[in-house]
Amino acid sequence: MTAYTDLILVLGVGILALAFPAMVGAFSRGAPPRVAMLAIMIGGGMIIYANATRPGGYSVEQMPALVAEVILG
Repeated sequence: MTAYTDLILVLGVGILALAFPAMVGAFSRGAPPRVAMLAIMIGGGMIIYANATRPGGYSVEQMPALVAEVILG
């Protein structure tokens, strides 16, 4: 079960990382950042879900090792 929550957390962080450039691009065009806000809500929800379902939660110090573990398998 923790492997799935690790993957959900890493995907949520990735979605959040991609949402901020989309938001800046929307603001620079003068358009409302609808897609970026949706991505922020989805990524944030994934992070909250993963943190709530893992006993003890996650810490910031664990993130680099966790991302490497998920990517490398």
